[in-house]
Amino acid sequence: MSNLLVSKNYTVIDHTKWYNDRSHNSDQMVSGYDQMELLMTASAQRHLQDLDEVIVHRGEAENIREVFRIHFQEIHELWKQGHDILYCDLDVLFMKPVKFFGEHDLFSMFNLTDPPRTVDQHYGVSFDFFFNCGIRYYPKNMDQSVWDLGFEMLDNWNPDRWDSEQVIYNAMMYHQDTDPQKYYDPRKAFQLLQYPTNHPANQRFNQIDLSEAAVAHFHGSRDTTGRLAAMKRLSESDNQTLVL
Repeated sequence: MSNLLVSKNYTVIDHTKWYNDRSHNSDQMVSGYDQMELLMTASAQRHLQDLDEVIVHRGEAENIREVFRIHFQEIHELWKQGHDILYCDLDVLFMKPVKFFGEHDLFSMFNLTDPPRTVDQHYGVSFDFFFNCGIRYYPKNMDQSVWDLGFEMLDNWNPDRWDSEQVIYNAMMYHQDTDPQKYYDPRKAFQLLQYPTNHPANQRFNQIDLSEAAVAHFHGSRDTTGRLAAMKRLSESDNQTLVL
């Protein structure tokens, strides 16, 4: 039983199923995410406390939404082996020493997404506090009923929504406890929604300054080249030592 950092870097055939059509710059995206993977894993090995192993799942899928479906099951298979698992998208950077493993006894996400609320008619759910699923923690002792709900919704997949997996993960999280404050900690999932990185909108959204964050999510699918450059700059200037 280990503390695992898990991510995914699949080869996608059809790039039209992101939040918008990215076919025109798919090569740029693929190259950018490969470089983001190197930055993310190196920063985690430096700052993620009690980490035993990094696993990046690879394969081929028709589109990014199919990747979400496949990877849901891949993480479940790892979890059944008794591991504590932190999942991160490739466009995530660890900037300070930070603890996840053993710190949370519920399946958790840590910050809201943009927009921060949603309604989904397909699943018949609404969330006034809609969390971003780019950073997720799966404790080894999380209740199986949380997974059961997730698989039930996975079997009823909404093919028309870009972020169906995010809706599912929010339903799973709130199945445990409906209080968003049980999970909310923007230091562990700072959302870089606007650029430059010191854009005042980021501080307003996250309710903290970037300098207070230990982990940042760069939303690389919006502008892969620009956000990769920002990851590199922050990685190179990384000299913070705050432990969360």
